[in-house]
Amino acid sequence: MPELPEVECVRRTLEPDVLGRRVARVRTTLPKLARPNPRSLARGIGRRVVADTARHGKLLIMQLDNGSFWTIHLGMTGQLILAGSRPQVKHIHITVSFDDGGPRLYFRDPRQFGAMTYCADQEALQAGPLANMGPDALGMSRARFVERLGGRGGRLKSVLLDQRVLAGVGNIYADESLHMAGLHPLSRPKDLATEDLGRLHQALQKVLRAALKRGGSSVSNFVDAHGRPGTFQHAHRVYRRTGEPCPVCRQAVERIVVAGRSTHFCPTCQAGGVPPQP
Repeated sequence: MPELPEVECVRRTLEPDVLGRRVARVRTTLPKLARPNPRSLARGIGRRVVADTARHGKLLIMQLDNGSFWTIHLGMTGQLILAGSRPQVKHIHITVSFDDGGPRLYFRDPRQFGAMTYCADQEALQAGPLANMGPDALGMSRARFVERLGGRGGRLKSVLLDQRVLAGVGNIYADESLHMAGLHPLSRPKDLATEDLGRLHQALQKVLRAALKRGGSSVSNFVDAHGRPGTFQHAHRVYRRTGEPCPVCRQAVERIVVAGRSTHFCPTCQAGGVPPQP
């Protein structure tokens, strides 16, 4: 699933090609991906000019010239493709044309968990796509991070994945940040010292920014708006490296399941905060 760095890479590569352009037509072939419905999406963003782009967590946000918003959630396998003609690939479900006749925007989503949404105003945006989203994980201050996580009783990995706590972190960057911070995924935030959480905050910021510099992680089908894969997967410390040596201590990386998600960690480097074994 594209996480914060991947969505930000899409935004940065998409922005120069959509700013100032007026939407001419929206064609939807899979209604459930257009919200609130295909007609509302087409009428809402049709004839509107893209005035700005933004991102919150894993949500791409385009502000339109009348103060409304067009949001895109890539879900698990969503891709945005800018092209002059329809790409020769399956699973393109929404096509957005512009009145200048230039490249169209194609929304491809093989597993169909993504969505394009029209929001008439800021209130609709907050009540809709941004509902129940915590603050964006990138650039969050240390104090706010500690405040959001400190005292929580769930497993640390689960808390990091909870988009209501902080938005944008998924399986990849939770595993990578926990390894860099030397914290066990099964530890509980309420049992950790402020210094531990501060170290995790620093690790998370470092990992997210490093991933951004390398175009994100392409561990499945992720590409940016120009079709380029990321390369940060080659720098992963533990994610999907089960049985391989930890880059710090050479102990074999282990895999467990936390909150239904595969979780990768080093039992030596990340012993800190682990609950006692029965």
